Amino acid sequence: MIEAASNPLDILKRTDQRQAFGLEVHRIRINLEHLLDRYRTELEAVLRSEGEYTGPVVEPDAQEADAIRSAVDIYVHVCAFQRGERPHPVPGRESMSRQRV
Repeated sequence: MIEAASNPLDILKRTDQRQAFGLEVHRIRINLEHLLDRYRTELEAVLRSEGEYTGPVVEPDAQEADAIRSAVDIYVHVCAFQRGERPHPVPGRESMSRQRV
């Protein structure tokens, strides 16, 4: 979209959106890595058991849960974009700029 834009304001807007999206993906990645690190031992036991052991119920903290919701939101929006139901592939800034701790 940036390369197709001819208006400098559109280029600036899309560049800003790309940067915000990159930061959101980084936040999601960090929180999911934290969740996986907390459950590393349990996850390894489940993987080693080849499906025999189901393991514990994973309970994400508030930031991890928010990251999971954000990842699902991005996925839903991208799928809608691919089906032609949305003009843009990612959620708008309002959903990506929620207060983060």
